[in-house]
Amino acid sequence: MPAPGRCYRYFPAALEGETLEHLLVGRQELLENLFDEIDRASGSGTPRFFLLVGDRGAGKSHLMSLLCHRIRDELSDRMIPVHLAGEGFSIFRASDFFLRVLAGMGVETSDVAALGEDPLVREAAVERIAASAGERQVVVFVENIHEAFSQMERREVRALRSVFQRGDNLSVIASAPSLFPGVLDHEEPFYNFFRVFHLRELDCAGSKDLMRRVAEVDGNTVFIENFGDYEPGIKALWHLVGGNPGLVVRLYEILSLCGAGKVAEAFFRLADEQTPYYREVFRRLPGQRRLILDTILAAETPLTPKDVAERARLNLATVNAQVRRLEADGYVVSRPMKKRTTYEARDRLFALWRAMREPAGRARVFALIGFLEAWYGQPAPADTRYRGAPGVMEGEALPDRTTAGRREDALAALKGAEGEADDPGRFVHLALDLAGEELLAGNRTNGLSLIRAAYGHAGRLDPATARGMTAGFLKRLVRKGEVSAVGSAVREIIASGGAGYAGFLKPVADAVAIVEAKDTRLYYTRLQPEERAVVAGIVRAITGSEELGMGG
Repeated sequence: MPAPGRCYRYFPAALEGETLEHLLVGRQELLENLFDEIDRASGSGTPRFFLLVGDRGAGKSHLMSLLCHRIRDELSDRMIPVHLAGEGFSIFRASDFFLRVLAGMGVETSDVAALGEDPLVREAAVERIAASAGERQVVVFVENIHEAFSQMERREVRALRSVFQRGDNLSVIASAPSLFPGVLDHEEPFYNFFRVFHLRELDCAGSKDLMRRVAEVDGNTVFIENFGDYEPGIKALWHLVGGNPGLVVRLYEILSLCGAGKVAEAFFRLADEQTPYYREVFRRLPGQRRLILDTILAAETPLTPKDVAERARLNLATVNAQVRRLEADGYVVSRPMKKRTTYEARDRLFALWRAMREPAGRARVFALIGFLEAWYGQPAPADTRYRGAPGVMEGEALPDRTTAGRREDALAALKGAEGEADDPGRFVHLALDLAGEELLAGNRTNGLSLIRAAYGHAGRLDPATARGMTAGFLKRLVRKGEVSAVGSAVREIIASGGAGYAGFLKPVADAVAIVEAKDTRLYYTRLQPEERAVVAGIVRAITGSEELGMGG
């Protein structure tokens, strides 16, 4: 492990190779494959042209910087790595590209640039690259190559490809946030030219691993020593924002400031910080495309083009053409299902950011955050004093008169205590505990009656405590795999506990619906990306199998 230093989110090239290696999570196999390919290219004299595709913050720059370090350290006798800085902002002609490569090699370019006519400059630059490299091959790293292509006239792009095709001493490793028209359209010079590698999000375990590694580089011993306290919140946040490495690193920084358990605060800080970027996205889009994207972002479920056309009051043909363009530009993703295709935001945080701009959207986000906090909250030690079974709020003492009694005694005691309920927490705790037993025993009427009694007093509790009790109660039923009991309980809680519970328990209700209907399409027609993994986990817990998992 490198000595503690500083982790730069936007400037990985400034980090030492050892630090870059330590911070690489979930990309090790890809790194080795790319390095092996480049190694073979240097031996065979056959150039390679790779395109790394991943969302903003996916780790493209990190991977490219690390690969550049590896080539410089291990293949310098056969290869010259050139990392073009500035993300292509000054590349408008093919000649600009090759002059930048020469400068990156440390070669003087003033006499070449002074030749005047651009074709002469381009050819002279290419010749000097070959002469300066000698027997070695040059590997050019180009970040955000789509920006350079968008600035270049088509004839310049064609000239660039012509040089790459006729030579054998130039390899290119480029990056882009998505597959763009310059490499997708059949008529474009670089169509089918690059070998494409997609950088996927980190899973929850990978996200935790990355946070720990960043903390080690930062020397944040407090975060490392108390990592167990942060884990439930990290899992909840992972469901909300995904495993984009850039966002994971920022969440680590925010959690370090907020402290463990501050899920809502961490999420809102992160979302608020994205405001300038998301506003700029809207500003760049033309009118109809902006309206269509906003319609998709604001929806509670994925939408078909027909849905979008109706909500945006646009012609269906126009919507079909524009959503395809939005998908090509990386803003939305489609999911074909037989005759039905739905569209949703590619960036789940973008959709949540947009939702919070309206009261209904904020309520939905608040409800989901509340559920995640309760569902993934750290459980307390189990209380086994009542009939050997854990209570709903494990670790909380049960009323003395029932701890050693049989279920019949407990039911009688509960009935006698309902009118007084001096301690609503204990009353709700015991009522839900017994309700679970009754439902699992097939005594549906008794079980639902006990739930009604519990939520007659749950309003006297702190809302977070009531949510925690509710989540614990339902998790117990879910673990038993009794979908009918879970469904009955959810419906009764919503009916007895008030409207707020409908939003709070939506993930459990959705899981029940999927299990009862045995229809995995519901993941993609009624759920947004931030809900799917949560619901799929509940479905797995109920069924004890992967059969009804996403895509199953």
